[in-house]
Formats: sequence, structure tokens, C-alpha cells
Amino acid sequence: MDAKFQIGDFVRFLNDEGEGYIVQFPTEHIALVEDSSGFAFEHEIAELVLVPNQQKEMQQYNSIVPSTREMLDRNIDSEAVRVAARDFKSRYNDRASSEFPNSGQDFEVDLHIHELMDHYSNMSNGEIVEVQMQHFERMLRIAEERKVKKIIFIHGVGQGVLRQEIRQHLRMYYPQCEFLDGNYQKYGHGATEVRFRK
Repeated sequence: MDAKFQIGDFVRFLNDEGEGYIVQFPTEHIALVEDSSGFAFEHEIAELVLVPNQQKEMQQYNSIVPSTREMLDRNIDSEAVRVAARDFKSRYNDRASSEFPNSGQDFEVDLHIHELMDHYSNMSNGEIVEVQMQHFERMLRIAEERKVKKIIFIHGVGQGVLRQEIRQHLRMYYPQCEFLDGNYQKYGHGATEVRFRK
């Protein structure tokens, strides 16, 4: 691993368009970079350029409240979301219960759409966020029932829409929960840790 790069660094690609956050170093010369789509791809470290003032950019990102509700209202096809929910349930019905930890353990939930569904290319951004939020809600309820101490939702960086929607939902409907950014060394800016107050 090149000492000048760390997990969480915001980088651009030397010989290609795009940018993203380093989320992992699979090998000494390769970095896994998550772009704005929420997907992570391998790039040679020699082909990365560190973006200066990343901290300032992150402060701006944190201060922006996306117009999430407007986006969802405009882009959601309720039938498409129902079909997606059926597809999701058939895939995760048993898995959610069997993979959940016992009482007192921590748990990670990856909300990236490619982890939740096989077919999503025809879905709008609003429909994708709706499916992700349904899974967030489902797993949060199971965590509370099983008295899990904390649950980490991996939402990626992207444009901050899913992150903002999750936090707004927690503020409005889950006063018994507190939340904070997930471990920076492990997730960069791409996760929210939820803890249940006693």
C-alpha cells in the first residue's frame, strides 16, 4: 500500500474520468474505490490522484440536505417497487433471520442495491432508494427485537441521498435510537452506526 493514500481518501483517476473514496486495499498496488454510483472498483494506486481539501468537501457534503422526498415522489412507480419487494422477499425471507446475530452482538447490513437485488437496471433512483429503505426498516426492527447492541448500515457515499433518508427516518420514527458515522478506518464516510438506547 502506498503510504500517501489511506482508506477514506477522496481520489480522482489519472487516465480515466471519475472519482471516489478509497474503501480498501486488496493488494499492495491496488485500491478499491467506491464511485458516486455506490459501486466499488479496483484501480491501480499509481493511477490515482489525491484530491486536496477533501475534508472541506466532506463538510459541504454533510451540510447539504438533498431534496429526497421530491425525488422519490417524482420517480417512484409503485408497481415497480411492489415487484422489487416481492423479488427481495423471495431472496431474503429466510436469510435475514438466519444471518442475524444473537442478542448482544453487532451486525452489518449492506444497503447497496446490488447486494439486495439481482435485477435493478430499469429502476429509477427513487425506486432503488425505496427498496433500500424498506430493507433498512426491516433489519432495524429485527435488530431491536433481538436486542442487538448496535447495527451498522453500509450505504456508501454517493450523493448522500440514502444516508440523509436513513438519518431523517431515525430522527422522526426512532427516538429510542442514536446514530453516528460508522468507523472511518473501516467504512470511510459510507456507513451509519445505529445504537439502541437502554
